[in-house]
Amino acid sequence: MERFRKCWIASTADNNLTLHGFRRFKTTHLLNLRLLEHEIANMDHTIYQVGLSQGLSPSPTDRLGLNHVKRDTEVPNINDSINQSFILKLPDKNSTDEALAAFNNIMTMETFSLIDDEKLSSMHGDLSLYEVYKTRLLRVDLGTRSRTDPFQRWFHRYLREFRYWKLSRKSQSNDEGLGSFSGHHRWSYQNTILIAEVIGRVTTAALTAVFLVTPLAILSHESSKNVQLIVVSVCILILSFLVSLFLKVSSFEMMAVSAAYAAVLSVFVSNAPAKF
Repeated sequence: MERFRKCWIASTADNNLTLHGFRRFKTTHLLNLRLLEHEIANMDHTIYQVGLSQGLSPSPTDRLGLNHVKRDTEVPNINDSINQSFILKLPDKNSTDEALAAFNNIMTMETFSLIDDEKLSSMHGDLSLYEVYKTRLLRVDLGTRSRTDPFQRWFHRYLREFRYWKLSRKSQSNDEGLGSFSGHHRWSYQNTILIAEVIGRVTTAALTAVFLVTPLAILSHESSKNVQLIVVSVCILILSFLVSLFLKVSSFEMMAVSAAYAAVLSVFVSNAPAKF
């Protein structure tokens, strides 16, 4: 009854964090995959050793490197090892691939900390404040984070740390911890994903404006072509470095950004009067 009550409250909440936040169970998934990997590796080893014991010549190119594979001193007979029972124990390849693909899909989903949602935190009374802070939940209503910029993730992490620090001080003066499980409690939330995204966009816009206005201001008062070339070169190098470091862009996108920025600055240089 108590479990249903908690699930009902979480499924009818007014906040998206509570509605669409699910625990990731990363360690459990990894442990399951590692055990499956170990089982398949042992069976794979048996298959290779039995195959090598047949004395068949590898292919001319030997792409698998069979000539360099370490051979066991004692190899079971092929009839005793490769039989119907062994074949039935072979894990289904499709299920193994699906498990890996499902875990990859889980790890690319957007996450937030359980500490961001006080209501969900109160439903896990068996967790300490630090465990709540370290527990990651999935936002199943959002897209993947494959294109999330690195500095947005830094903001996300610092916001989690700040909330943990704030709630740590609050819990020291409150014996009830993060709040009691009651309908009259005013729950606090911190949508760190949205906050980090807004800060990231504002920061990107501000840096873009700086890298456009600064060389324009310098070049408008400088008529020496040598100085102009130095200013343009330095600005292009700095911008390229910052984009590659703080933004998640491909090599082609990096080249396109640098080329577009260089084209804009070249207009400033061509319009400035020449003076050597």
